[in-house]
Amino acid sequence: MATVEAHHKCSANVELFLGRRVRYQKHKPGRHLSLDRMPQGFFQIESVHRFGSRVVLNDGAVTMESAPTVMERGGRIALLLATGEELYFYVE
Repeated sequence: MATVEAHHKCSANVELFLGRRVRYQKHKPGRHLSLDRMPQGFFQIESVHRFGSRVVLNDGAVTMESAPTVMERGGRIALLLATGEELYFYVE
């Protein structure tokens, strides 16, 4: 949580992903983040949908129960959820 609070001022929205080619790097798991259909290798983010507080990328490849704090730095994008879960992507 301290990481999220410390970087909150320099964060972006999940829509930053649209049209970007990314590759899964790693995640800190939990029950509020689902990676059931995560593609292997680089893939393009084609859709970001919000259903209440839930955020869904690429029609279910990634599902988050709450909107994350999004940061991009050094060729990586970090999604930081308030629950302590984290997801990292490399950007092509």
